Amino acid sequence: MKRFLPFLFITFCFLQKSAAQCTASFTFDDTDLTIQFTDLSTSPGDPIVSWFWDFDDGNTSTQQNPLHTFSSADKYDVELEITTQNGCQDDVKIRIEICEFALTVTQGSCTSNDSIPLTINVQDLYDNADEIDILVDGSLVAGSPFPIDQNNPVTVVQNVLGDGLPHTVFVQSTDIGTCNETEVVTVPDCGSNCFLSSMAVNITTGTTHNINVDDDFFSPVNTTIEVGDIAHFVWVGDGHSTTSDATSGPDSWNSGVISQGSTYDVNIKDPGVHPYYCIPHGGPGGSGMAGQIVANCPPGNSFLLDITFNTTIANAAGYNLYVDGILDSGSPFAYSGTGPQFVQTTILGDGLSHVFEIEDVNTPSCIIDRNWIAPNCGAAPACSHSTSAVENGACNTTNEVPVDVTVNAVNGGSAGFNIYVDGVLDSGSPFTYDPSGVTLVTINVAGDGQNHNIESEDVNDPNCNDLTSLTTTNCTIPCSITNLTATTGSSNTHVVFVEDFIFNPANITIADGDIIEWQWTGVVAHTTTSDATTGPDSWDSGLLNTGATYTSPVLSTGVHPYYCIPHGAPGGTGMAGNITVQANCTNNMVSVALNFNETGGSFNGFNVYVDGTLDPGSPFNYDPSGNTTVIVD
Repeated sequence: MKRFLPFLFITFCFLQKSAAQCTASFTFDDTDLTIQFTDLSTSPGDPIVSWFWDFDDGNTSTQQNPLHTFSSADKYDVELEITTQNGCQDDVKIRIEICEFALTVTQGSCTSNDSIPLTINVQDLYDNADEIDILVDGSLVAGSPFPIDQNNPVTVVQNVLGDGLPHTVFVQSTDIGTCNETEVVTVPDCGSNCFLSSMAVNITTGTTHNINVDDDFFSPVNTTIEVGDIAHFVWVGDGHSTTSDATSGPDSWNSGVISQGSTYDVNIKDPGVHPYYCIPHGGPGGSGMAGQIVANCPPGNSFLLDITFNTTIANAAGYNLYVDGILDSGSPFAYSGTGPQFVQTTILGDGLSHVFEIEDVNTPSCIIDRNWIAPNCGAAPACSHSTSAVENGACNTTNEVPVDVTVNAVNGGSAGFNIYVDGVLDSGSPFTYDPSGVTLVTINVAGDGQNHNIESEDVNDPNCNDLTSLTTTNCTIPCSITNLTATTGSSNTHVVFVEDFIFNPANITIADGDIIEWQWTGVVAHTTTSDATTGPDSWDSGLLNTGATYTSPVLSTGVHPYYCIPHGAPGGTGMAGNITVQANCTNNMVSVALNFNETGGSFNGFNVYVDGTLDPGSPFNYDPSGNTTVIVD
């Protein structure tokens, strides 16, 4: 059945504004009193020729990348306006709050369990930070967040393994997203008693996956990786963070709130689903601006490991590698001179603790070792589906409607997934999973006005499925639009009291589209009767008594005199009054409310034509209730 869009004809004016092709943007370094601002504005094919900075402190600059010193530690709305060679202008404003930490980390001596105490001292230089989180190697220090002010610095002691390796201390204000500080310290190797030291065991770095940090969303929202891959966050928008739902452990992280152009890398250590969010604009559990990383084990659950260490002596006989006391088949390995050394081996992801040892061949008593816990591949996330469906198109010639089915999958099988409609396999099945984890496919479903069950099911694992439903448009109902009305103004009702021998108020001004309701309060019978005797602006209530009401028609713009028949006369004689109707216009434009009833309207909605010209807001959507109201200017 062929469907047509209904046309509505009314008279009104409209304005249009063209969109700018240039985009103003900037970033900045630490929020100390002196800040380096960097222009990141873009204007393809139209060079930017001028920059105007307003620092919100009475000072401005026309440099592209100004260095500015603020006079006091306060909040500033810094604005950049750009102009291109062809006259395109755009501006952007970013709130900056001056906040800076003095962070010092002092190392102690090796303890009996080969750890190093770090004394962390944080001073709030401008008394703005309020509270701070302290993280060491990505894990929150117990007691976070700590209250802080200019007169009360925070000092904590945190133990780290004395492994001869770098360790990262990160401080973040919980009140000001751009206020953070990082310090990296390299500690002594407490376990070394010879020329070998600083041993580390890590999964070999795999593929890098880019995740854009846009304004108020991550793209892609879901990212599937292998343990050892890098999740590389790239800031496209300003003022966001990537922060794990996990607050401690090897797979917890917090980038802090940073600006456009920044990057931050996350290296997942364990398989599983790792949700994250933006501190200012989201929350744990997928609230607001949030996403997730799905980490899997590699094929065969075997990991390639990078083992690094240092040596000050490079004996010609080389060194042996032992894994859990068993000599690695490649031993002995040759030293690559003195300094940093590198060797690789493999291990299964069994979730157990393993001991790796490096032994000098010539000096067997010179041994360095590390305990390392392998990823638990038995805890890898199982296949799961979350499915939704929405109608997204008009009826076709066979009375079917297109339906977009979104399958949010974790660890879908290599054979893809099937879609069933009311238990019947869709002809396009099987469908291939999108690597991002979110797959969108479009299928045709009967447009019969009935409820339909739509199920997604993994081909390899039929227990991995999800069911949703929707009611489709009825393609066989003829399109009908009735009871069309067009009104202006806000349709407010104004009350005039019909007292004995007087209207109160006698003269009243209303907006176009408003109406008058007369309410009889006197004891004598009266009428409200227009001076006009015919036409849409005429009315006559007849004689009414106390407690009665009467409503005027919607009157045209102008002055409308009226009177009471027994006690007045046309022209303002006796008991009479005036209604002045003013046009409800703004900049010579008036809003018009269109209301109508609809059955059988198409999914594509309807167009509004004004004197034969298509309204720029078209097409509009029908209200599901069947009664639609739309406002046009």
